[in-house]
Amino acid sequence: MIKGRLWTFLLLCVIALAPMPGHAEDDDKVMDRLRAAVSRGEVLPLSTLQERLSKAFPGQIVGVEVEDKKGRFIYEFKVLQANGRLLEIEMDAASAAVLEVEND
Repeated sequence: MIKGRLWTFLLLCVIALAPMPGHAEDDDKVMDRLRAAVSRGEVLPLSTLQERLSKAFPGQIVGVEVEDKKGRFIYEFKVLQANGRLLEIEMDAASAAVLEVEND
């Protein structure tokens, strides 16, 4: 019984840790396009966006994701505020405009 559960657990770990086909490659392409856009001055550096975000939404940035939505780079920040509230904030990488704020 224990051996069966152990094998099931190990199998689930292997599946969970297996790379998803094409996912890492897509992320690399997005990051390459983002770096190029920053170097051309089309979008703001992440450090600038984080600084502006921290002024508008005090707290600790606990997560950052970036998406390329039809050639427009959008950052999603997760900010943990002092009161324990977790905010998800979407910000345009070119203008630093806050597009959406969600409470989680």
